[in-house]
Amino acid sequence: MKRIITCQGSIQLIAALSVLAHRGQPEPCQNYLIIYELYAPGQQHYEFANFIRQMAESVCNWDAIVYLAPEQLHAIGHKLDSTRPQQIYTQVHHWIGIDRADEIYLSRNWQFTNQLILNAYPSAYRICYGDGIGLYFSEQSAIVRRPFTPPPTRDQLLDWTWWKLRSLWHRIRERLKLKTKLYSPPFDIGYFVLPDIFGETPPMPSIKLPDSLLLNQFAQFTSFISEDQIAKIRAIPPNSEISILLTSNFSEGDRLSQSSEIESYCEFLQQFESASRSLLIIKPHPRDDPNKIKQLQQLCTNFYPEVIVLSDANLFFLPFEVFFLKAFSPPYQNIRIFAVSSAFISLHLLFNISSTIGFGTKQTTKSFDPDFIEARLEHEQTLQTALDRLIALKSEPDML
Repeated sequence: MKRIITCQGSIQLIAALSVLAHRGQPEPCQNYLIIYELYAPGQQHYEFANFIRQMAESVCNWDAIVYLAPEQLHAIGHKLDSTRPQQIYTQVHHWIGIDRADEIYLSRNWQFTNQLILNAYPSAYRICYGDGIGLYFSEQSAIVRRPFTPPPTRDQLLDWTWWKLRSLWHRIRERLKLKTKLYSPPFDIGYFVLPDIFGETPPMPSIKLPDSLLLNQFAQFTSFISEDQIAKIRAIPPNSEISILLTSNFSEGDRLSQSSEIESYCEFLQQFESASRSLLIIKPHPRDDPNKIKQLQQLCTNFYPEVIVLSDANLFFLPFEVFFLKAFSPPYQNIRIFAVSSAFISLHLLFNISSTIGFGTKQTTKSFDPDFIEARLEHEQTLQTALDRLIALKSEPDML
Protein backbone atom coordinates (compact mmCIF):
# COMPACT_ATOMS: atom_id res chain seq x y z
CA MET A 1 0.00 0.00 0.00
CA LYS A 2 1.17 3.51 -0.87
CA ARG A 3 -0.03 6.34 1.37
CA ILE A 4 0.39 10.08 0.82
CA ILE A 5 0.15 12.14 4.00
CA THR A 6 -0.07 15.86 3.35
CA CYS A 7 0.93 18.44 5.94
CA GLN A 8 0.53 22.23 6.14
CA GLY A 9 1.96 22.79 9.63
CA SER A 10 3.26 21.13 12.80
CA ILE A 11 -0.17 20.91 14.45
CA GLN A 12 -1.56 19.38 11.24
CA LEU A 13 1.17 16.74 11.48
CA ILE A 14 -0.13 15.85 14.96
CA ALA A 15 -3.67 15.47 13.59
CA ALA A 16 -2.50 13.31 10.69
CA LEU A 17 -0.42 11.09 12.99
CA SER A 18 -3.46 10.63 15.25
CA VAL A 19 -5.45 9.27 12.31
CA LEU A 20 -2.57 7.03 11.18
CA ALA A 21 -2.32 5.63 14.72
CA HIS A 22 -6.06 4.98 14.82
CA ARG A 23 -6.14 3.26 11.42
CA GLY A 24 -2.94 1.27 11.98
CA GLN A 25 -0.28 0.46 9.41
CA PRO A 26 -0.87 -2.41 7.01
CA GLU A 27 2.10 -4.45 5.84
CA PRO A 28 3.80 -3.80 3.51
CA CYS A 29 3.21 -0.03 3.48
CA GLN A 30 5.00 2.93 1.91
CA ASN A 31 4.46 6.35 3.50
CA TYR A 32 5.11 9.64 1.70
CA LEU A 33 4.93 12.88 3.69
CA ILE A 34 4.27 15.97 1.56
CA ILE A 35 4.76 19.37 3.23
CA TYR A 36 3.52 22.57 1.59
CA GLU A 37 1.71 25.93 1.94
CA LEU A 38 3.30 26.88 5.26
CA TYR A 39 2.79 30.61 4.56
CA ALA A 40 5.69 31.71 6.77
CA PRO A 41 7.25 35.13 6.03
CA GLY A 42 10.44 35.49 3.97
CA GLN A 43 12.59 32.37 3.92
CA GLN A 44 11.24 31.20 7.29
CA HIS A 45 9.13 28.56 5.54
CA TYR A 46 12.26 26.49 4.82
CA GLU A 47 13.15 26.40 8.52
CA PHE A 48 9.55 25.53 9.37
CA ALA A 49 9.48 22.70 6.80
CA ASN A 50 12.76 21.31 8.11
CA PHE A 51 11.42 21.29 11.66
CA ILE A 52 8.29 19.40 10.56
CA ARG A 53 10.60 16.92 8.85
CA GLN A 54 12.51 16.42 12.12
CA MET A 55 9.27 15.88 14.01
CA ALA A 56 8.03 13.35 11.45
CA GLU A 57 11.30 11.41 11.32
CA SER A 58 11.42 11.14 15.12
CA VAL A 59 8.24 9.03 15.27
CA CYS A 60 7.80 7.31 11.89
CA ASN A 61 9.65 5.70 9.03
CA TRP A 62 9.01 7.46 5.72
CA ASP A 63 9.83 6.33 2.21
CA ALA A 64 10.09 10.01 1.29
CA ILE A 65 9.53 13.43 2.84
CA VAL A 66 8.99 16.10 0.20
CA TYR A 67 8.69 19.85 0.66
CA LEU A 68 6.87 21.65 -2.16
CA ALA A 69 8.26 25.18 -1.97
CA PRO A 70 6.13 28.24 -2.86
CA GLU A 71 8.18 28.80 -6.04
CA GLN A 72 7.31 25.33 -7.35
CA LEU A 73 3.61 25.71 -6.63
CA HIS A 74 3.50 29.25 -8.03
CA ALA A 75 5.12 28.07 -11.27
CA ILE A 76 2.81 25.11 -11.80
CA GLY A 77 -0.22 27.22 -10.91
CA HIS A 78 0.62 29.60 -13.75
CA LYS A 79 0.76 26.67 -16.17
CA LEU A 80 -2.77 25.38 -15.52
CA ASP A 81 -4.45 27.59 -18.15
CA SER A 82 -2.03 26.56 -20.88
CA THR A 83 -1.11 22.96 -20.05
CA ARG A 84 -2.88 19.64 -20.54
CA PRO A 85 -3.94 17.83 -17.33
CA GLN A 86 -1.67 14.83 -17.87
CA GLN A 87 1.40 17.05 -18.11
CA ILE A 88 0.49 18.79 -14.86
CA TYR A 89 -0.17 15.55 -13.01
CA THR A 90 3.01 13.93 -14.35
CA GLN A 91 4.94 16.80 -12.78
CA VAL A 92 3.21 16.17 -9.44
CA HIS A 93 4.06 12.46 -9.69
CA HIS A 94 7.68 13.39 -10.33
CA TRP A 95 7.79 15.65 -7.28
CA ILE A 96 6.27 13.08 -4.93
CA GLY A 97 8.02 10.07 -6.45
CA ILE A 98 5.03 7.84 -7.21
CA ASP A 99 2.44 7.80 -9.98
CA ARG A 100 -0.21 5.96 -7.98
CA ALA A 101 -1.45 6.15 -4.39
CA ASP A 102 -3.89 3.97 -2.47
CA GLU A 103 -4.69 6.53 0.24
CA ILE A 104 -4.34 10.29 0.60
CA TYR A 105 -4.61 12.05 3.98
CA LEU A 106 -5.48 15.76 3.87
CA SER A 107 -6.82 18.44 6.19
CA ARG A 108 -9.26 19.66 3.52
CA ASN A 109 -10.15 19.13 -0.15
CA TRP A 110 -10.09 22.80 -1.10
CA GLN A 111 -7.13 25.18 -1.54
CA PHE A 112 -4.86 24.93 -4.55
CA THR A 113 -2.27 22.31 -3.56
CA ASN A 114 -4.81 20.03 -1.90
CA GLN A 115 -6.81 20.03 -5.15
CA LEU A 116 -3.65 19.53 -7.19
CA ILE A 117 -2.67 16.40 -5.27
CA LEU A 118 -6.20 14.99 -5.19
CA ASN A 119 -6.60 15.44 -8.95
CA ALA A 120 -3.16 13.92 -9.61
CA TYR A 121 -4.21 10.72 -7.77
CA PRO A 122 -7.91 10.34 -8.64
CA SER A 123 -8.23 6.66 -7.65
CA ALA A 124 -6.85 7.09 -4.11
CA TYR A 125 -9.06 6.65 -1.05
CA ARG A 126 -9.47 10.17 0.35
CA ILE A 127 -9.16 10.60 4.13
CA CYS A 128 -9.78 13.90 5.95
CA TYR A 129 -8.01 14.51 9.26
CA GLY A 130 -9.37 18.03 9.74
CA ASP A 131 -7.65 21.26 10.64
CA GLY A 132 -5.66 22.00 13.79
CA ILE A 133 -6.08 19.13 16.25
CA GLY A 134 -8.79 17.49 14.13
CA LEU A 135 -11.53 20.08 13.70
CA TYR A 136 -13.89 20.35 10.77
CA PHE A 137 -14.86 23.53 8.96
CA SER A 138 -15.89 24.12 5.37
CA GLU A 139 -14.63 26.65 2.84
CA GLN A 140 -17.64 28.84 3.72
CA SER A 141 -16.83 28.94 7.44
CA ALA A 142 -16.16 32.24 9.20
CA ILE A 143 -12.89 30.65 10.35
CA VAL A 144 -11.38 31.17 6.89
CA ARG A 145 -13.66 33.68 5.19
CA ARG A 146 -11.95 36.43 3.18
CA PRO A 147 -13.36 39.40 1.22
CA PHE A 148 -15.15 38.24 -1.93
CA THR A 149 -15.69 40.14 -5.17
CA PRO A 150 -18.86 38.83 -6.89
CA PRO A 151 -18.98 38.43 -10.68
CA PRO A 152 -20.55 41.25 -12.71
CA THR A 153 -24.35 41.39 -13.03
CA ARG A 154 -26.48 41.87 -16.17
CA ASP A 155 -26.86 45.58 -15.57
CA GLN A 156 -23.06 45.87 -15.96
CA LEU A 157 -23.50 44.96 -19.62
CA LEU A 158 -19.94 45.22 -20.94
CA ASP A 159 -18.33 43.56 -17.92
CA TRP A 160 -20.99 40.86 -17.79
CA THR A 161 -20.67 40.07 -21.53
CA TRP A 162 -16.88 39.86 -21.30
CA TRP A 163 -17.13 37.64 -18.22
CA LYS A 164 -19.59 35.24 -19.96
CA LEU A 165 -17.46 35.03 -23.11
CA ARG A 166 -14.33 34.41 -21.09
CA SER A 167 -16.08 31.68 -19.07
CA LEU A 168 -17.26 30.01 -22.30
CA TRP A 169 -13.75 30.17 -23.74
CA HIS A 170 -12.31 28.47 -20.65
CA ARG A 171 -15.00 25.74 -20.68
CA ILE A 172 -14.25 24.93 -24.33
CA ARG A 173 -10.53 24.70 -23.67
CA GLU A 174 -11.19 22.55 -20.62
CA ARG A 175 -13.38 20.14 -22.64
CA LEU A 176 -10.62 19.85 -25.24
CA LYS A 177 -8.10 19.21 -22.44
CA LEU A 178 -6.03 22.20 -23.51
CA LYS A 179 -6.00 23.50 -19.92
CA THR A 180 -6.18 21.97 -16.45
CA LYS A 181 -9.08 22.64 -14.12
CA LEU A 182 -8.74 21.43 -10.55
CA TYR A 183 -11.74 20.00 -8.73
CA SER A 184 -12.48 19.26 -5.07
CA PRO A 185 -13.45 15.57 -5.00
CA PRO A 186 -15.34 14.57 -1.84
CA PHE A 187 -13.65 12.72 0.99
CA ASP A 188 -14.43 9.06 1.53
CA ILE A 189 -14.10 9.32 5.31
CA GLY A 190 -13.13 11.82 7.99
CA TYR A 191 -11.52 11.46 11.43
CA PHE A 192 -12.07 14.31 13.88
CA VAL A 193 -11.53 15.00 17.56
CA LEU A 194 -14.29 17.64 17.57
CA PRO A 195 -16.20 17.25 14.30
CA ASP A 196 -18.94 19.84 14.92
CA ILE A 197 -17.33 22.34 17.31
CA PHE A 198 -17.85 25.16 14.78
CA GLY A 199 -21.50 24.30 14.20
CA GLU A 200 -20.97 22.46 10.91
CA THR A 201 -21.51 18.76 10.30
CA PRO A 202 -18.85 17.04 8.17
CA PRO A 203 -20.39 16.01 4.82
CA MET A 204 -18.46 12.74 4.69
CA PRO A 205 -18.90 9.64 6.91
CA SER A 206 -16.80 10.40 9.97
CA ILE A 207 -15.30 8.83 13.07
CA LYS A 208 -14.70 10.70 16.33
CA LEU A 209 -11.21 10.17 17.71
CA PRO A 210 -10.69 9.92 21.50
CA ASP A 211 -8.94 12.81 23.27
CA SER A 212 -6.40 10.34 24.69
CA LEU A 213 -5.11 9.56 21.20
CA LEU A 214 -4.39 13.23 20.59
CA LEU A 215 -2.70 13.59 23.98
CA ASN A 216 -0.46 10.59 23.23
CA GLN A 217 0.64 12.20 19.96
CA PHE A 218 1.64 15.42 21.73
CA ALA A 219 3.52 13.44 24.39
CA GLN A 220 5.72 11.83 21.72
CA PHE A 221 7.43 15.17 21.08
CA THR A 222 8.24 16.34 24.62
CA SER A 223 11.83 15.17 24.03
CA PHE A 224 12.21 18.13 21.64
CA ILE A 225 12.23 20.42 24.71
CA SER A 226 15.23 20.60 27.04
CA GLU A 227 15.06 20.94 30.81
CA ASP A 228 16.79 24.33 30.53
CA GLN A 229 13.94 25.62 28.36
CA ILE A 230 11.34 24.90 31.04
CA ALA A 231 13.44 25.82 34.08
CA LYS A 232 11.86 29.30 34.43
CA ILE A 233 8.36 27.82 34.33
CA ARG A 234 9.20 25.17 36.92
CA ALA A 235 10.63 27.88 39.20
CA ILE A 236 7.37 29.86 39.30
CA PRO A 237 6.01 29.90 42.89
CA PRO A 238 2.83 27.86 43.45
CA ASN A 239 -0.46 29.73 42.99
CA SER A 240 1.19 32.40 40.80
CA GLU A 241 -1.04 33.83 38.12
CA ILE A 242 0.06 32.98 34.58
CA SER A 243 -1.24 34.50 31.36
CA ILE A 244 -0.52 32.76 28.05
CA LEU A 245 -0.92 34.70 24.81
CA LEU A 246 -1.30 32.62 21.64
CA THR A 247 -0.59 34.96 18.73
CA SER A 248 -1.53 34.58 15.07
CA ASN A 249 -0.21 35.75 11.70
CA PHE A 250 -2.70 38.55 10.99
CA SER A 251 -0.31 41.21 9.70
CA GLU A 252 1.65 38.60 7.73
CA GLY A 253 -1.69 37.81 6.04
CA ASP A 254 -2.31 41.52 5.31
CA ARG A 255 -5.39 41.76 7.54
CA LEU A 256 -3.96 44.73 9.41
CA SER A 257 -0.60 46.49 9.82
CA GLN A 258 2.07 45.00 12.06
CA SER A 259 1.98 47.97 14.44
CA SER A 260 -1.81 47.66 14.69
CA GLU A 261 -1.56 43.96 15.45
CA ILE A 262 0.97 44.57 18.23
CA GLU A 263 -1.20 47.33 19.67
CA SER A 264 -4.25 45.05 19.52
CA TYR A 265 -2.52 42.33 21.57
CA CYS A 266 -1.51 44.88 24.20
CA GLU A 267 -5.03 46.31 24.42
CA PHE A 268 -6.47 42.81 24.63
CA LEU A 269 -4.19 41.82 27.52
CA GLN A 270 -4.63 45.06 29.44
CA GLN A 271 -8.41 44.62 29.64
CA PHE A 272 -7.77 42.31 32.59
CA GLU A 273 -6.71 43.63 35.98
CA SER A 274 -4.43 40.67 36.71
CA ALA A 275 -1.82 41.80 34.15
CA SER A 276 0.18 43.76 36.75
CA ARG A 277 0.67 40.70 38.95
CA SER A 278 0.81 37.93 36.36
CA LEU A 279 3.63 36.27 34.45
CA LEU A 280 3.08 36.41 30.68
CA ILE A 281 4.14 33.64 28.30
CA ILE A 282 3.96 34.48 24.58
CA LYS A 283 3.69 31.55 22.18
CA PRO A 284 4.24 32.83 18.64
CA HIS A 285 2.39 31.32 15.71
CA PRO A 286 4.83 29.37 13.48
CA ARG A 287 3.95 31.79 10.67
CA ASP A 288 4.66 34.92 12.75
CA ASP A 289 7.39 37.41 11.90
CA PRO A 290 9.98 37.14 14.73
CA ASN A 291 10.52 40.91 14.65
CA LYS A 292 6.83 41.43 15.46
CA ILE A 293 7.15 39.15 18.48
CA LYS A 294 10.25 41.01 19.74
CA GLN A 295 8.40 44.32 19.60
CA LEU A 296 5.39 42.79 21.33
CA GLN A 297 7.60 41.43 24.11
CA GLN A 298 9.17 44.84 24.70
CA LEU A 299 5.79 46.54 25.01
CA CYS A 300 4.35 43.88 27.28
CA THR A 301 7.15 44.42 29.81
CA ASN A 302 5.50 47.78 30.53
CA PHE A 303 2.54 46.10 32.21
CA TYR A 304 3.72 42.56 33.07
CA PRO A 305 6.44 41.98 35.70
CA GLU A 306 7.95 39.21 33.56
CA VAL A 307 7.47 38.19 29.94
CA ILE A 308 8.73 34.87 28.56
CA VAL A 309 8.71 34.38 24.79
CA LEU A 310 9.01 30.88 23.29
CA SER A 311 11.35 32.10 20.59
CA ASP A 312 13.88 29.26 20.32
CA ALA A 313 13.42 27.51 16.98
CA ASN A 314 12.07 24.30 18.49
CA LEU A 315 9.60 26.18 20.72
CA PHE A 316 8.61 28.60 17.94
CA PHE A 317 7.54 25.82 15.56
CA LEU A 318 6.46 23.13 18.02
CA PRO A 319 2.77 23.00 18.96
CA PHE A 320 2.30 24.75 22.31
CA GLU A 321 0.49 21.71 23.72
CA VAL A 322 3.83 19.84 23.73
CA PHE A 323 5.51 22.61 25.73
CA PHE A 324 2.55 22.75 28.12
CA LEU A 325 2.78 19.01 28.78
CA LYS A 326 6.49 19.27 29.54
CA ALA A 327 6.50 22.51 31.57
CA PHE A 328 3.32 22.45 33.64
CA SER A 329 1.86 20.06 36.17
CA PRO A 330 -1.76 19.90 37.38
CA PRO A 331 -3.72 21.54 38.84
CA TYR A 332 -3.84 24.35 36.30
CA GLN A 333 -6.01 26.69 38.39
CA ASN A 334 -4.23 30.02 37.90
CA ILE A 335 -3.54 29.83 34.17
CA ARG A 336 -5.50 31.81 31.60
CA ILE A 337 -5.21 31.55 27.83
CA PHE A 338 -5.60 34.67 25.69
CA ALA A 339 -6.42 33.49 22.18
CA VAL A 340 -7.28 35.07 18.84
CA SER A 341 -7.69 31.82 16.90
CA SER A 342 -8.82 28.23 17.43
CA ALA A 343 -5.46 27.42 19.09
CA PHE A 344 -7.12 27.52 22.54
CA ILE A 345 -9.41 24.57 21.81
CA SER A 346 -7.00 21.72 22.51
CA LEU A 347 -5.75 23.38 25.72
CA HIS A 348 -9.31 23.66 27.00
CA LEU A 349 -10.22 20.17 25.81
CA LEU A 350 -7.16 18.35 27.20
CA PHE A 351 -6.28 20.45 30.26
CA ASN A 352 -9.47 22.42 30.98
CA ILE A 353 -7.61 25.76 30.90
CA SER A 354 -9.72 28.93 31.06
CA SER A 355 -9.66 30.88 27.80
CA THR A 356 -10.51 34.41 26.70
CA ILE A 357 -11.20 35.24 23.04
CA GLY A 358 -9.96 38.51 21.49
CA PHE A 359 -9.70 41.10 20.18
CA GLY A 360 -13.25 42.31 20.66
CA THR A 361 -15.48 44.54 18.56
CA LYS A 362 -13.91 47.87 19.50
CA GLN A 363 -10.29 46.89 18.85
CA THR A 364 -11.10 44.91 15.69
CA THR A 365 -13.06 47.80 14.20
CA LYS A 366 -10.24 50.19 15.06
CA SER A 367 -7.30 48.09 13.84
CA PHE A 368 -8.28 45.71 11.04
CA ASP A 369 -8.36 46.60 7.36
CA PRO A 370 -11.97 47.63 6.53
CA ASP A 371 -12.29 44.73 4.08
CA PHE A 372 -11.58 42.25 6.90
CA ILE A 373 -13.52 43.73 9.83
CA GLU A 374 -16.82 41.93 9.21
CA ALA A 375 -15.14 38.56 8.63
CA ARG A 376 -12.96 38.98 11.71
CA LEU A 377 -15.90 39.85 13.97
CA GLU A 378 -17.78 36.83 12.66
CA HIS A 379 -14.68 34.70 13.26
CA GLU A 380 -14.48 35.87 16.88
CA GLN A 381 -18.15 35.08 17.41
CA THR A 382 -17.58 31.60 15.97
CA LEU A 383 -14.66 31.09 18.34
CA GLN A 384 -16.69 32.27 21.34
CA THR A 385 -19.54 29.94 20.41
CA ALA A 386 -17.03 27.08 20.10
CA LEU A 387 -15.66 27.91 23.56
CA ASP A 388 -19.18 27.92 25.01
CA ARG A 389 -19.86 24.54 23.41
CA LEU A 390 -16.61 23.17 24.78
CA ILE A 391 -17.39 24.38 28.30
CA ALA A 392 -20.81 22.70 28.07
CA LEU A 393 -19.25 19.48 26.78
CA LYS A 394 -16.64 19.44 29.54
CA SER A 395 -19.39 19.78 32.14
CA GLU A 396 -21.05 16.68 30.65
CA PRO A 397 -18.17 14.23 29.99
CA ASP A 398 -20.45 11.63 28.41
CA MET A 399 -21.11 14.05 25.54
CA LEU A 400 -17.42 14.30 24.59
